[in-house]
Amino acid sequence: MKSIRLKYCTDNGCTFKFVSRASVRELSLREDKGVVSLNLFLKTGEEIALSGYAESIDSLNKRWLRFEDSDEIFFDLAEFEVKK
Repeated sequence: MKSIRLKYCTDNGCTFKFVSRASVRELSLREDKGVVSLNLFLKTGEEIALSGYAESIDSLNKRWLRFEDSDEIFFDLAEFEVKK
């Protein structure tokens, strides 16, 4: 089962959460002044907003498409900060 790995950090440390790819309705990307923001819209109606400086939209899009078309089991978004 394909999953997306997210990193949640607090003052007490960081934990990881895996979201099933099947539960994602849409992925939205945008870039503003070097900051890449992405939103995962889940089929449950929940939205997960992330941001980071890790890469450009083009390289992130290419990684996402490769993940979609390959046998890779998880898409790592741990370099992005979960906003909500």
